[in-house]
Amino acid sequence: MLINITGSEPIYEAQRFLRALHFDTGGKIPLVSPDGIFGPSTRAAVEKFQQLYSLPVNGEIDYETWTALYAAYLDALTRSRRPTPVYYFPETEGYVTRRGEKSDIVAIIQFMLRSLSNEFPGIVGASPSGVYDDATIADVREFQRLHNLPRTGFVDRPTWNMLADAYIRAAHRSEG
Repeated sequence: MLINITGSEPIYEAQRFLRALHFDTGGKIPLVSPDGIFGPSTRAAVEKFQQLYSLPVNGEIDYETWTALYAAYLDALTRSRRPTPVYYFPETEGYVTRRGEKSDIVAIIQFMLRSLSNEFPGIVGASPSGVYDDATIADVREFQRLHNLPRTGFVDRPTWNMLADAYIRAAHRSEG
């Protein structure tokens, strides 16, 4: 059963999917420019898609090809989109870490400080224990000093935001 692809919109959509799959497959599917015209380059891309996905190779977009094309496109999107961020800092208004606190947020703060100790020599970055101890207070105080924040030694929202930004910047530098 053939899908009615006489209109340019369905062809354009198929071409968008094929273009995304070109990049997702490392160029195994020929690159097409979405223009809404089912020409020779689109047919070649459909044929290669059908071959790669074990479909009957006829260069036409039938129901089976359309369904597989759309599923492959959605699968490619999940691999190529940016990771979903996780928001660790408590939403509670006025939350501030406290001496002796034992929590996941403390372990995350310690982990970030440990990573940042490579960037800022004044930060020791002891092994994360999950307990807000004197070493963590000293590292936070040094971080606050370096970033012109009030030197309380405890993490509030402004300190968290600066710490998270510094950590993300350092992580991106180490990727390059």
